[in-house]
Amino acid sequence: MFEPKTAPQPFLTWLLVVGGALVVLAFYLGFVLLNKNATKPDKVEATTVALIATQIATLQPTPPTPTRFAMVTPSPVPRPNSCTMIKQQQPAAVDGPYTIYLNGRSPAALYCHNMDTTPQEYLTLPATETGGNFSLISYPEGAIVTQYEKVRLNPSSLIIDPTDMTFATLAESLAGYNAILGEQLATYPVTASDFGVATGCNRNQQNAPLGRASIDLTGTPFIISPEITFTSFGGEVMETISEVSADGKMVTLAVNGRCGILKPSGPIQLVYQQP
Repeated sequence: MFEPKTAPQPFLTWLLVVGGALVVLAFYLGFVLLNKNATKPDKVEATTVALIATQIATLQPTPPTPTRFAMVTPSPVPRPNSCTMIKQQQPAAVDGPYTIYLNGRSPAALYCHNMDTTPQEYLTLPATETGGNFSLISYPEGAIVTQYEKVRLNPSSLIIDPTDMTFATLAESLAGYNAILGEQLATYPVTASDFGVATGCNRNQQNAPLGRASIDLTGTPFIISPEITFTSFGGEVMETISEVSADGKMVTLAVNGRCGILKPSGPIQLVYQQP
C-alpha cells in the first residue's frame, strides 16, 4: 500500500541548515590555515567569518503554518407556523395536537386536521359542566344546542371561522333547557348554529328560556379582542345580553325575540396572551 511521505519536522530542518553552515565555515578555515603565504586572516576574511558565525547563531527553525479548517454552522430548522409547515418538515405527521409558533415566535397548542390532504388548524376548547362553548336556538318547547369541541383558527390572523362545524355536535342536554332531538328535530328549519351566535325563537314569552351562546377560552393562550362588539337583528328583539369577562376569556350572549339573533358584529378576533 502506498504511504504518503511525512514532511520533515521543523527541528530536523533547523539541524540540517546549521550543519550545512558549519561545514562551509570549517572548509573555509581549513583553506586559510593551509595557505602558506597567509600568516593571519585579513580584514575581509575576518568579516566573512564573523558574518557566517552571526548567521549560524541567529538561525531558528521556522514554525509550521497551522492548518485552518472552515467552521460549518448548520442551518437552524425554522419553527413551524402552520400545520402545512409541520407536514413539510415531518412527512409522516398525522392528525393530532402540535405546537404552532404564531408569527414564528409565540408557541400555541393547536390541533392539525386533514394532514393527509389539506392541513388545517383548530383550537381545542375546554369542556365544562355548564356547556363551555355552544350556540343555542331556544323555543318555548325546548332548544337546539350546538356544542363546539374545536373551532377553526387562522394561525396568521387569529380569527375564528364561526361557520366551520367539523368538530361541532348536537348536545343531548344543557342545564335549564330541554334538548330537541331525533325525529322532532327534523321538523325545524334550522338545526345547527354558527359559533358564537345566540338565537331566541321564544316568541317573547316571559317564562320561555332565552336564546344563548357561550365562548370559553379558559386553558388556552388566547383572549377575546377587547375591541369586539355585538349586534342583534331578527323579529321582535326585546332583550339582549352581551358580556365579556374581565380577563377576556369568556363571552356570554342571550337574546329574546320572535327568532331574534345576537352575534359578534365582525370577525371573532383572538389575541395571544403570553402564558
